[in-house]
Amino acid sequence: MPEYIKQVAITGDISTIGTDDDLIRAWCSEVAKEIYEQKCEFAVVHVQGLHSAENPDYAARVICGCITDNPEIYRAFDSSIAFFDTKLTGLGNLYLFKDHSEVQYYDRFSSTGYINLRSGHQHSIGNKECDGFIQNTFGQSYTFRRDFYNDDGSRDLANQRTGFLLARFRIHGKEVTFVNLNLHSVPFEDVNEIATKNASITKAAAKREDQIEMLLKELDEEGLRNDAILVAGSFNSQLHETDLLNYLAKTQMVQTVAKKDEDGNVESIEHVDRHGRRTTTVERTRFDLHSIHDWFFRLGRGQMVKRYNGELANIAFKGNLKEETCFFQPSRHYELNEKGKEEFQRTLCPAWSDRIMYNDRMNDLFRHDSFCASGLYYGLVAEEKFVGPHKPVTLHASICLK
Repeated sequence: MPEYIKQVAITGDISTIGTDDDLIRAWCSEVAKEIYEQKCEFAVVHVQGLHSAENPDYAARVICGCITDNPEIYRAFDSSIAFFDTKLTGLGNLYLFKDHSEVQYYDRFSSTGYINLRSGHQHSIGNKECDGFIQNTFGQSYTFRRDFYNDDGSRDLANQRTGFLLARFRIHGKEVTFVNLNLHSVPFEDVNEIATKNASITKAAAKREDQIEMLLKELDEEGLRNDAILVAGSFNSQLHETDLLNYLAKTQMVQTVAKKDEDGNVESIEHVDRHGRRTTTVERTRFDLHSIHDWFFRLGRGQMVKRYNGELANIAFKGNLKEETCFFQPSRHYELNEKGKEEFQRTLCPAWSDRIMYNDRMNDLFRHDSFCASGLYYGLVAEEKFVGPHKPVTLHASICLK
């Protein structure tokens, strides 16, 4: 038995490219490349946003097929198991294994608990449930919608597909639980929250934190908290935009102008310099730093704004989940400009919304060695290529088997 095995975990949200077949295939190509170039023993792929596709089952089949049928992937892995839940959560979990004989998956309804993984590919797409997977929607029931916008452009907060999909495995004798999740996805309910300088946490951020607590409670009730746990998904965490705007106003020495509607509610915030030029504009569907927008969020791979990336700090400080430092630029929100060059959108504030976290038990299994190739790596997939507004995020790690 080897002392270490290499794992690659990737999470990506396809909700903004669900109707673009070419982009989905480009996304899959980059994900497959990230996996086979690492020559890992097993790989984890978590997908969110399947319900945004015109035909979710078709999108799931394309994603599953494009990855597992890739010639490099096909040669590297003898088995895979997947459940793409297009009926309830809109989440898809795909797991690839180099040697199926060293893997068992857990089924809570089985009398034997763990079941040996068979050679070949076992993919369940479009079914209401699948053996070995646990679904949860944080107690919400849903009607089918592909987005959370009304016809007039306003956000429909009642129809957001949130939840998680988890699977448990025994890999080389180590019990590991993988959780795919999609948390509350509205960055802010209204501009008034940003305008309130003493707002330490937005209502949306508070809801996301509550959902994480519900996930941790479910793991307890399933008796999984003693497993090594990896949570990879759309945390949808946002920068603390109030503090960011205050920083910009102070450093640029500009005047802050808040425009109100007829009911007295703030509908936009602008920074205006001494020459009357707008340097920042924030509205319901706009977050624009004008001339410095793309440069500012890319500078030092986003390190200029990383200080405002603290939404998940409470989860980490409580000791529930850990995370490697984000030494990469924000995973959202990208677009192609008129010259075909990728840049950050000006509709929402860029953020590290796609994250991979893990518990203490998983951390104990990781080989922490920054001076060798088998150490931890945390970064973006397709960093130099446009694969949609959301870039996948990956974690490479070597797991100790001793």
